[in-house]
Amino acid sequence: MKRLYLVRHGQTAWNGENRIQGRSDQPLNEVGRTQAQRLSARFAAHHITGIFTSHLVRSCTTAEAIAAGNGHGAAPVVEADLAEMHLGAWEGLTPAEVDERFGEAYQRWRQNPSSVLIPEAEPVSAFRERVRRVFGRLTAQMGQGEYVVVSHGGVIAAVLADVLGADYDHLLRRLRLDNAGVTAV
Repeated sequence: MKRLYLVRHGQTAWNGENRIQGRSDQPLNEVGRTQAQRLSARFAAHHITGIFTSHLVRSCTTAEAIAAGNGHGAAPVVEADLAEMHLGAWEGLTPAEVDERFGEAYQRWRQNPSSVLIPEAEPVSAFRERVRRVFGRLTAQMGQGEYVVVSHGGVIAAVLADVLGADYDHLLRRLRLDNAGVTAV
């Protein structure tokens, strides 16, 4: 049997301030480090066959904590394509700041992400294709066992939309993926 755990990274200062991160490389804050240690304890009893992580420091730190608590020798493998969607000119802003600077664009994004063109950002279609490609490659190389993928909310939502056969825009509006949350597939 193959089981895949999709783990969102621990909290960063920007998560705590409700700032859009995208590809901005923010470290875990104190809450995030505590969450990573709790994830380590949660996975300690599992025989983890492999751990994959985004290259962004918030994911790597979370993955390293999980690996440190799991005595089965699985070290995190960095996969840059597991990174969050690049959100361009919105990164570092709060939703209210985006709406103020870009004419209610965040509100439109919350209703229909695929229809909003964010300046300097990765298009949603390219992001989704990148996520499909990396997950296809990773799952093809996985044998039997339990695997952990530490990544980001947008990545996890894209994977779940494909696994569930759901509309990405619809799912993204309704899905809540908290920091350090675990989804088993």
